[in-house]
Amino acid sequence: MFRSAALFLVLTLALFVAGCVAIPTRNEPAAYTQSLVQDAIRLYDQEGRQAVIAHYSSPENVDGQWYVFIIGEDGYTIAHYRPESVGRDPALRVDATGYFYGDDILGATEAGLWVSYVHDKPDTGEVTRKHTWVVRHDGLYFGSGWYERE
Repeated sequence: MFRSAALFLVLTLALFVAGCVAIPTRNEPAAYTQSLVQDAIRLYDQEGRQAVIAHYSSPENVDGQWYVFIIGEDGYTIAHYRPESVGRDPALRVDATGYFYGDDILGATEAGLWVSYVHDKPDTGEVTRKHTWVVRHDGLYFGSGWYERE
């Protein structure tokens, strides 16, 4: 009887601990960025391509310095909070220092890839180093990034 009660307690505790998933905060920019990309992929899987494109093409989805962008199979941007970035030619992905980061982004796999380049922050317009997490999923590239503090 004691063994059964102890086993039940251990299993209950294990289930409780397994259910407690830490949600990253903005104080953990890399983990927070990765969670935004995972949320976008989840939305894509649940709602479909058009719904996820519509969702992330809205400026309301900018969270301070964070936003999600989606690039199509052909390398052209299909979702971005800035309408002028939608349809962007992959050959134009050059940062303020002249670094061409387009091929790096399109080199992402299902496992994900970090790409760093210089870009303007949506909340301040300041040009600074951005670290972007990109995951290829179902032929699309889902990305988001965080900016270094000065």
